[in-house]
Parts: sequence; C-alpha cells; structure tokens
Amino acid sequence: MDLDSTGPNEVRSAVYRAALKLRTLQKLCQMHLVSLQDLRPVLNTLSSSGEPVISLAQADVQQYLEDLFQNISHELPDDAVPEATDQTTRLLFKLFDREHTGVILLRSVEAALIALCGDTLSAKQRGLFHIHLISISSSDLIYLSG
Repeated sequence: MDLDSTGPNEVRSAVYRAALKLRTLQKLCQMHLVSLQDLRPVLNTLSSSGEPVISLAQADVQQYLEDLFQNISHELPDDAVPEATDQTTRLLFKLFDREHTGVILLRSVEAALIALCGDTLSAKQRGLFHIHLISISSSDLIYLSG
C-alpha cells in the first residue's frame, strides 16, 4: 500500500482489519489467555541449549505448547487444551514451514507466541526486543569464535 496516494481513512481501515485478523487468530489459539509470564518457562526451556539457530520438529512444538496450555488450563474452557495446542501448532507451521520440512526455527516460534499472547503492546515489544538482543549476542559469539 502506497501511503502517499492513500488517505488516512484507508490506512486506518487497513490497520483495523489487520488488528481484527490478529485478534481472531489469538482467540482461535486461546493465546489471549496467555501472558508473557506464562510463556517465560516454555521460552526458557526452548532456548536453554545455547545454540544460535535451533530448529524444532512439529512434535516438539506440540509438546511445549501442550505444557504451556496445561499450566494455564484453569483459565481455559473445558477440553480446550488439546484444541488450543493443535490450533497453535497448525498456525505456526502454516506460517513458518512453507517448504513442508516439518521443522521451524525457534526464533520464529518465540516471536509468534509473543505477538499472539494476551499481554500489553509495550510488554510484547519488550519481549520481542529481548529475543532480538539474545539473537544478536549469539551471532556475535559465533563470529568471535569462528
């Protein structure tokens, strides 16, 4: 969309549509009930290997998401844990496994889960900035040791 040739109403409308789509995905995956604090144990477990680039198989993603939703199951409707786990896993692989390899990058999972969580925009921004800093420091270590 060329911002120079569009009016503010058209831009506002596009932003609103994008926000509605994001909210729909968030609710479909039950991520609106998940906070960054809920995500922290899962993200720490995933990134604990110290490897700069980590690929996750679908079964691993499914297991981590199941653990996440089990931890917040008191906030979910009955029998929502399997559905939320399946929907979120499908969404992540549809977004990030375009070649159908069966693996996706950890950084993609982290960024998507942070973006979809139900926390405030400023908290999400801090979370995304944090994973960016970690990826920069990991790549600096590779460069220095290589």
